Amino acid sequence: MSVIKGLRKIAPYVAGSQPKEKDIIKLNTNENAYGPSPKVAQALVDFDTDHLRKYSSLDQESLRKALGKQLEIDPDQIIIGNGSDDILSMAFLAFFNADEPILFPDVTYGFYKVWAELYHINYHEIPLNTRYEIETTDYFAENGGIVLTNPNAPTGIYKPLDEVEEIIKANQDVVVIIDEAYINFGGQTALPLLQKYDNVFITRTFSKDAALAGLRVGYGIGSPRLMKVINAIKNSINPYNVNSIAE
Repeated sequence: MSVIKGLRKIAPYVAGSQPKEKDIIKLNTNENAYGPSPKVAQALVDFDTDHLRKYSSLDQESLRKALGKQLEIDPDQIIIGNGSDDILSMAFLAFFNADEPILFPDVTYGFYKVWAELYHINYHEIPLNTRYEIETTDYFAENGGIVLTNPNAPTGIYKPLDEVEEIIKANQDVVVIIDEAYINFGGQTALPLLQKYDNVFITRTFSKDAALAGLRVGYGIGSPRLMKVINAIKNSINPYNVNSIAE
C-alpha cells in the first residue's frame, strides 16, 4: 500500500450506540424520552417548502430575537449553530489560541478532547475529586482557557454558581466556556455573570430539554468582544450553518 502524505491522525469522538429499534428510550445519548411540544409538529406542517429553494439566513435574526426576549439579553450577544457541538467547535477555534493548555475535567463531555487534538490546542484534563465533583481550586493554575459543563455530564452533578464565579474571577485573562446543555433540568444559569465578566461564553442546545435533537440547533452567548471573534469564525467556515426548517 502506497504512502499518502498529509492525512491527519485523529481519534474521533465515539457516539453512544444507535440501536435500530424504535420503541426504546436511549439513556446513553441523553435523548429526551417525552418528545417535543405539539407546536413543533404544527410548525413543520405550516412550513412553506418554497423557502427551500433559497439559502437559509446568515444571522438567524428572528430566532436570536426570540431567544433574546426569552432570556432578557441583547440578541447581538447570541450566535446560532448546528447544535451546540457546532458552537463549541467554533468556540475552540475562536478562543483557544494561547500556548498554555486549556483546562477541562477528565470526566466530562468527550468531544472537548477531540476538538483540542483536532485543532492542535494544548490541553490538560483535571481529575474530578473523590465525590466526582469539579474542584474549584484546581482551575486556579495558569492556562489558556477553561471549559466546564454545568451540570456536568455524565455525572449529572451541578456546581453552584458562586463556585463557578470563583473560577471565572481567577481567570479573567482567558475565555471560560460554560456548557449549559443540561441547565434547564436543574441549577442556576451563569447568564447573570455575563454582566460582570466579558470573558464568559455560555453554550446551550435545544437537543435535551426541548427534545429537538434531530433538528440540530444550539446557541452561544457572550460579550460583544467574544461575539466579534466567533462570528468571524462562523463566516469563515460555514455561514449558512443552520437550515431553514430547523430555524
